[in-house]
Amino acid sequence: MELKDLKKGYKLIECENLEIAASCEAHFDEGECTVNEYYQPFSFLSYVEQGVVEIEFNDKLYQYSKGSFILIRKHLHAKVSKRFTKEEGQAKTYTFIMPDKFLRNVIANFKFEKDLQPIGERILELAPTQRLHNIITNIKTAVDNKQYIDTIELEANIVQSLRAIIDSNHKLAILFKEFSLAERADLYLFMNLNFMLKTSLKELAELSGRSLSTFEREFKLIFNETPHKWILKKRLQLAHTLLIQANNLVSDVCLQTGFEDIGHFSKAFKKEFGINPSTLKQSDGKLVKL
Repeated sequence: MELKDLKKGYKLIECENLEIAASCEAHFDEGECTVNEYYQPFSFLSYVEQGVVEIEFNDKLYQYSKGSFILIRKHLHAKVSKRFTKEEGQAKTYTFIMPDKFLRNVIANFKFEKDLQPIGERILELAPTQRLHNIITNIKTAVDNKQYIDTIELEANIVQSLRAIIDSNHKLAILFKEFSLAERADLYLFMNLNFMLKTSLKELAELSGRSLSTFEREFKLIFNETPHKWILKKRLQLAHTLLIQANNLVSDVCLQTGFEDIGHFSKAFKKEFGINPSTLKQSDGKLVKL
C-alpha cells in the first residue's frame, strides 16, 4: 500500500478500482467551519469519525454526526461543511471514492426484479454494520500508524460488505444500480469544480458523460476555448492566488496546481502573467517584482 499525502491533513489510499481519502481538519476554530463546493464525477461513501458534516443541497441542509455513513451520488452539486467541538479538537472523515465500474462490480450478481421503480435519491444515510466498522478500524490503524494494508484484500472486503447491505435491503441495490449508470454532467459546473483532476481528456469526457468529440464541441461552445488551454489557464490562476499567500512556497504551489516540473510551471506562469513565480511577493494585495 502506498499512502499518499495530498495536502496537510489529507491522505489517500489507492486500490485498484476505488480510492479512500482520510481527512483531518483542525485549521479553524471551534464553532467555525470550512465550506467547500462540490460537483464530483464519482459517487462516494463517507464515514464521519469525529465532528459533524453538513451538506447543503437543493435548499435543504442535511446534518450527519459521529458514526454516520453517507452515500452520495455523482454529479451532486452541494456545499459541504465540517464542524467540531473544543473537546473533539478536529473533524475526521473517511471517504470511499467509488467509480461506476466499482459500483457495477458490487451489484454484478444481484438478481433484480422486473418492473422496478426508480428511487432517484442522491443522498442517503446507510445503517452502520459491524463489517463496515471493521473496515474503518483497519483503515484508521493503517493511516494513523503508517502501517501496510493489503489494498486487494481491503477492496474485496468493502465489496463484500456493501453486497451484504444490499442483500438485506433491495432498495439499496436499485439505488446502487442508478448510481452506476452513465450520467451527463452540467459541463460548466463540472469543469469549474474539477479542473484539477489528473486525467486524460478522453477520461474527462467520459466522466462528464460524453464522447470525446461531443465533449470538445460542447466545451468550445461554453468556454470559447480548447479544453487544454482553458485547464492550463485555470490552474495558473489558482497558482497566482496561492502564491500571493505568504506561507506558500513556489515548489509547493507547483505541485498543488498539477505541474510536475517546476521549469514548465515557471515558463507557463511567466507567459500568462509576465513575471516569474519566484520573483513575486504580496504587497497590499498586489503582485510586484522584487
